Amino acid sequence: MTEVSEATAVYGWSPTIPDEVVGQLLIPLPRDFEVTEDWWEWVRNENRHVRIELTPSRELRIAVVSNEGSFIAAQLMFQIQLWIRAGGGGMVLESAAAYDLPSGFRKRPDCSWVSPRQMPTAPRPWRQKFDIVGDFVVEVRSPGQSIRQQQEKMVEWIEGGVRLGWLIDPFERKVWIYRANGEVDELDDPTELSGEDVCSGLVIDMSRVWD
Repeated sequence: MTEVSEATAVYGWSPTIPDEVVGQLLIPLPRDFEVTEDWWEWVRNENRHVRIELTPSRELRIAVVSNEGSFIAAQLMFQIQLWIRAGGGGMVLESAAAYDLPSGFRKRPDCSWVSPRQMPTAPRPWRQKFDIVGDFVVEVRSPGQSIRQQQEKMVEWIEGGVRLGWLIDPFERKVWIYRANGEVDELDDPTELSGEDVCSGLVIDMSRVWD
Protein backbone atom coordinates (compact mmCIF):
# COMPACT_ATOMS: atom_id res chain seq x y z
CA MET A 1 0.00 0.00 0.00
CA THR A 2 1.33 3.46 -0.83
CA GLU A 3 2.43 5.55 2.17
CA VAL A 4 0.19 8.59 2.27
CA SER A 5 0.96 10.62 5.40
CA GLU A 6 4.04 12.48 4.13
CA ALA A 7 2.54 12.99 0.66
CA THR A 8 -0.67 14.33 2.15
CA ALA A 9 1.32 16.84 4.16
CA VAL A 10 3.17 17.99 1.04
CA TYR A 11 0.40 17.95 -1.56
CA GLY A 12 -2.76 18.18 0.53
CA TRP A 13 -4.13 14.82 -0.59
CA SER A 14 -2.92 11.48 -1.89
CA PRO A 15 -4.91 8.49 -3.15
CA THR A 16 -4.94 5.11 -1.45
CA ILE A 17 -4.19 2.62 -4.20
CA PRO A 18 -4.17 -1.11 -3.36
CA ASP A 19 -1.26 -3.35 -4.28
CA GLU A 20 -3.60 -5.45 -6.43
CA VAL A 21 -6.24 -3.96 -8.73
CA VAL A 22 -8.84 -6.15 -10.41
CA GLY A 23 -10.30 -4.70 -13.57
CA GLN A 24 -10.65 -0.94 -13.27
CA LEU A 25 -10.75 1.28 -10.18
CA LEU A 26 -12.09 4.85 -10.06
CA ILE A 27 -10.98 7.21 -7.29
CA PRO A 28 -12.66 10.64 -7.17
CA LEU A 29 -10.49 13.66 -6.41
CA PRO A 30 -11.47 15.91 -3.50
CA ARG A 31 -13.68 18.75 -4.68
CA ASP A 32 -11.17 21.58 -4.23
CA PHE A 33 -7.99 19.60 -4.88
CA GLU A 34 -5.73 21.06 -7.60
CA VAL A 35 -3.78 18.64 -9.77
CA THR A 36 -0.24 19.97 -10.18
CA GLU A 37 2.52 18.53 -12.35
CA ASP A 38 4.62 17.73 -9.27
CA TRP A 39 1.73 15.85 -7.66
CA TRP A 40 0.95 13.98 -10.87
CA GLU A 41 4.56 12.92 -11.27
CA TRP A 42 4.71 11.79 -7.64
CA VAL A 43 1.52 9.70 -7.92
CA ARG A 44 2.76 7.94 -11.06
CA ASN A 45 6.23 7.26 -9.64
CA GLU A 46 4.83 5.89 -6.38
CA ASN A 47 2.38 3.57 -8.12
CA ARG A 48 4.25 2.07 -11.05
CA HIS A 49 2.43 -1.24 -10.57
CA VAL A 50 -0.70 0.35 -12.07
CA ARG A 51 -1.58 2.74 -14.87
CA ILE A 52 -3.15 5.99 -13.69
CA GLU A 53 -5.24 8.28 -15.87
CA LEU A 54 -7.30 11.38 -15.09
CA THR A 55 -10.87 11.67 -16.38
CA PRO A 56 -12.80 14.89 -17.20
CA SER A 57 -15.05 14.16 -14.19
CA ARG A 58 -11.98 14.46 -11.90
CA GLU A 59 -11.53 10.79 -11.19
CA LEU A 60 -8.33 8.78 -11.19
CA ARG A 61 -8.83 5.74 -13.39
CA ILE A 62 -6.61 2.92 -12.19
CA ALA A 63 -5.87 -0.24 -14.19
CA VAL A 64 -3.44 -3.09 -13.75
CA VAL A 65 -0.19 -3.16 -15.74
CA SER A 66 0.15 -6.66 -17.20
CA ASN A 67 3.27 -8.51 -18.31
CA GLU A 68 1.42 -9.55 -21.47
CA GLY A 69 0.62 -5.94 -22.32
CA SER A 70 4.21 -4.86 -21.68
CA PHE A 71 5.54 -7.62 -23.94
CA ILE A 72 3.19 -6.74 -26.78
CA ALA A 73 3.91 -3.03 -26.46
CA ALA A 74 7.65 -3.73 -26.60
CA GLN A 75 7.26 -5.84 -29.75
CA LEU A 76 5.19 -3.12 -31.42
CA MET A 77 7.61 -0.38 -30.41
CA PHE A 78 10.53 -2.31 -31.87
CA GLN A 79 8.84 -2.70 -35.25
CA ILE A 80 7.62 0.91 -35.26
CA GLN A 81 11.13 2.14 -34.42
CA LEU A 82 12.55 0.21 -37.38
CA TRP A 83 9.96 1.89 -39.61
CA ILE A 84 10.85 5.31 -38.16
CA ARG A 85 14.55 4.78 -38.87
CA ALA A 86 13.72 3.66 -42.41
CA GLY A 87 12.13 7.05 -43.08
CA GLY A 88 8.78 7.01 -41.32
CA GLY A 89 9.82 9.81 -38.99
CA GLY A 90 8.30 10.96 -35.74
CA MET A 91 8.77 9.17 -32.43
CA VAL A 92 7.33 6.13 -30.67
CA LEU A 93 6.50 6.22 -26.97
CA GLU A 94 5.62 3.63 -24.34
CA SER A 95 3.01 3.74 -21.59
CA ALA A 96 4.80 6.29 -19.41
CA ALA A 97 3.82 8.99 -21.91
CA ALA A 98 0.72 10.94 -20.89
CA TYR A 99 -1.42 13.01 -23.25
CA ASP A 100 -3.77 15.82 -22.28
CA LEU A 101 -6.85 15.59 -24.50
CA PRO A 102 -9.14 18.56 -25.24
CA SER A 103 -11.95 16.77 -23.37
CA GLY A 104 -10.02 16.95 -20.09
CA PHE A 105 -8.70 13.39 -20.13
CA ARG A 106 -5.08 12.75 -19.24
CA LYS A 107 -4.51 9.37 -20.84
CA ARG A 108 -1.66 6.90 -21.21
CA PRO A 109 -1.76 4.34 -24.05
CA ASP A 110 0.36 1.19 -24.09
CA CYS A 111 2.15 2.47 -27.17
CA SER A 112 1.85 5.60 -29.31
CA TRP A 113 3.39 7.35 -32.27
CA VAL A 114 3.72 11.09 -32.77
CA SER A 115 4.18 12.39 -36.32
CA PRO A 116 7.01 14.79 -37.21
CA ARG A 117 4.58 17.71 -37.45
CA GLN A 118 3.43 17.02 -33.88
CA MET A 119 6.86 16.57 -32.33
CA PRO A 120 7.39 18.65 -29.18
CA THR A 121 9.35 21.83 -29.86
CA ALA A 122 10.59 22.14 -26.27
CA PRO A 123 14.06 20.74 -25.57
CA ARG A 124 14.42 17.53 -23.60
CA PRO A 125 13.99 16.45 -20.86
CA TRP A 126 10.25 16.79 -21.32
CA ARG A 127 7.66 16.96 -18.57
CA GLN A 128 5.47 13.94 -17.86
CA LYS A 129 2.72 14.96 -20.27
CA PHE A 130 2.34 16.31 -23.80
CA ASP A 131 0.03 19.14 -24.78
CA ILE A 132 -0.50 17.30 -28.05
CA VAL A 133 -2.45 14.25 -29.13
CA GLY A 134 -0.64 11.23 -30.54
CA ASP A 135 -1.50 10.46 -34.15
CA PHE A 136 -1.58 6.70 -33.53
CA VAL A 137 -2.20 4.82 -30.27
CA VAL A 138 -2.35 1.18 -29.20
CA GLU A 139 -4.19 -0.23 -26.20
CA VAL A 140 -3.67 -3.83 -25.07
CA ARG A 141 -6.42 -5.53 -23.10
CA SER A 142 -5.33 -6.39 -19.57
CA PRO A 143 -6.59 -9.26 -17.37
CA GLY A 144 -9.77 -8.27 -15.59
CA GLN A 145 -10.64 -5.48 -18.02
CA SER A 146 -13.68 -6.07 -20.19
CA ILE A 147 -13.73 -5.51 -23.91
CA ARG A 148 -16.44 -2.91 -23.36
CA GLN A 149 -14.19 -0.89 -21.05
CA GLN A 150 -11.36 -1.04 -23.54
CA GLN A 151 -13.59 -0.09 -26.45
CA GLU A 152 -14.83 2.93 -24.53
CA LYS A 153 -11.22 4.00 -24.05
CA MET A 154 -10.60 3.74 -27.79
CA VAL A 155 -13.60 5.98 -28.49
CA GLU A 156 -12.15 8.49 -26.02
CA TRP A 157 -8.91 8.51 -28.00
CA ILE A 158 -10.62 9.06 -31.35
CA GLU A 159 -12.85 11.79 -29.94
CA GLY A 160 -9.71 13.40 -28.52
CA GLY A 161 -8.11 13.72 -31.94
CA VAL A 162 -6.22 10.46 -32.48
CA ARG A 163 -6.19 9.52 -36.17
CA LEU A 164 -5.67 5.75 -35.86
CA GLY A 165 -6.05 3.38 -32.94
CA TRP A 166 -5.61 -0.34 -32.39
CA LEU A 167 -7.19 -2.30 -29.55
CA ILE A 168 -5.38 -5.62 -29.18
CA ASP A 169 -6.92 -8.53 -27.25
CA PRO A 170 -4.12 -11.09 -26.72
CA PHE A 171 -6.49 -13.56 -25.06
CA GLU A 172 -8.86 -13.90 -28.03
CA ARG A 173 -6.23 -12.82 -30.62
CA LYS A 174 -8.47 -10.10 -31.94
CA VAL A 175 -7.73 -6.55 -33.06
CA TRP A 176 -10.12 -3.63 -33.41
CA ILE A 177 -9.04 -0.80 -35.69
CA TYR A 178 -10.44 2.65 -34.92
CA ARG A 179 -10.24 5.47 -37.44
CA ALA A 180 -10.80 9.21 -37.21
CA ASN A 181 -13.89 9.00 -39.45
CA GLY A 182 -15.61 6.74 -36.91
CA GLU A 183 -15.10 3.47 -38.77
CA VAL A 184 -14.21 0.42 -36.69
CA ASP A 185 -12.98 -2.91 -38.09
CA GLU A 186 -12.71 -6.14 -36.09
CA LEU A 187 -10.02 -8.60 -37.18
CA ASP A 188 -9.66 -12.21 -36.03
CA ASP A 189 -6.08 -13.40 -35.54
CA PRO A 190 -4.53 -11.07 -38.15
CA THR A 191 -1.07 -11.96 -39.45
CA GLU A 192 -0.15 -8.32 -40.07
CA LEU A 193 -1.48 -4.83 -39.44
CA SER A 194 -1.08 -1.74 -41.60
CA GLY A 195 -0.48 1.81 -40.47
CA GLU A 196 -2.73 2.84 -43.36
CA ASP A 197 -2.49 6.50 -44.40
CA VAL A 198 -1.56 7.66 -40.88
CA CYS A 199 1.70 5.69 -40.65
CA SER A 200 2.26 5.21 -44.35
CA GLY A 201 4.39 2.16 -45.10
CA LEU A 202 4.20 0.70 -41.59
CA VAL A 203 3.39 -3.02 -41.56
CA ILE A 204 3.41 -4.89 -38.24
CA ASP A 205 4.25 -8.60 -38.29
CA MET A 206 1.75 -9.95 -35.77
CA SER A 207 3.47 -13.34 -35.52
CA ARG A 208 6.06 -11.59 -33.34
CA VAL A 209 3.26 -10.19 -31.20
CA TRP A 210 1.12 -13.28 -30.74
CA ASP A 211 3.87 -15.86 -30.29
